[in-house]
Amino acid sequence: MKRYIAGLACAAMAVVSVPALASTAHAKAADPVAALKSKLVSGQGVTFVDKTKIYAKGQKSTIAADRKGVLQFGPSGVVASDQTGKYRIDEETLKMIEEFSSPGEDGEEDPFIRLVKAMTKPEQVVRLGKTTYVSGGAFGEFIPEGKTWIRFPQDTLGIVGAVTQSVNAAEPTTLKALLAHATTKRAGFYAGKITWGELAKVSPWFRASQSTALTETAGKTVMNWKLYVGADQLPRRLTTSYTQGKRTTTVYDTVYSGWGSIVSIKAPEPETVAELKDLQLTKPEAQVSILRGQVNSFVDRPGAGAARNH
Repeated sequence: MKRYIAGLACAAMAVVSVPALASTAHAKAADPVAALKSKLVSGQGVTFVDKTKIYAKGQKSTIAADRKGVLQFGPSGVVASDQTGKYRIDEETLKMIEEFSSPGEDGEEDPFIRLVKAMTKPEQVVRLGKTTYVSGGAFGEFIPEGKTWIRFPQDTLGIVGAVTQSVNAAEPTTLKALLAHATTKRAGFYAGKITWGELAKVSPWFRASQSTALTETAGKTVMNWKLYVGADQLPRRLTTSYTQGKRTTTVYDTVYSGWGSIVSIKAPEPETVAELKDLQLTKPEAQVSILRGQVNSFVDRPGAGAARNH
């Protein structure tokens, strides 16, 4: 009898132990940061698609910009990216801008108006390390003949990148920071809040989206975020948003797919590349700074140095 009872006890312990081990294994698997790090393989990456929407009080939502691209990984994180996006400007806004513009020399169209109109055309941005190449879009109108790309010596996401998703869940440091601020955690879903200043400290992608260093006011901007992960714990969708002046809410919606796909991003051919100083503008650097500041104003975005503050 004692042997029988002992046998039952062992069997019972075995039954109890199996779920416990399974639970422990699940707990280890339910770690999006670890899952992401397992995908940091040289030559592999992920595809993303995002939209920027504006919700103004008493008005219908509008899509301010859309973008799609691919990220290439190295052992430490994102080492390159290739994205194409377009800013959407309605006719009413264009007319308003034209009213405040002034003709250029010889009665030519205001260069700034040309820039704004060009923003409605696709802009491609290729980033390799901290060097960025931009083609089309706002810069396409002013690239010297025979050239198709402008090289930026600093890391940037381009003009469209200034109004699209600035939070990148494919960066291990960013994902870790988001989850550290999660106030909601359940299977496949996390949500919380984080400031722009906190993002600037940990995210190369966020810093590249800004035209200059954040102002103190902008750094305090609170970003609400929601992250959806798959059964493999890899990010599938990220939405972020913030409200300005209690009247306008900007929402960024990004979808990730194709984790582990083969990605090879290369710099444009040297003969097709011009330098920033070669842009056919009187003061290229100043024009770019003004343009990015105005772009932020269009979507009511808190300022980096060139943008307005509320």
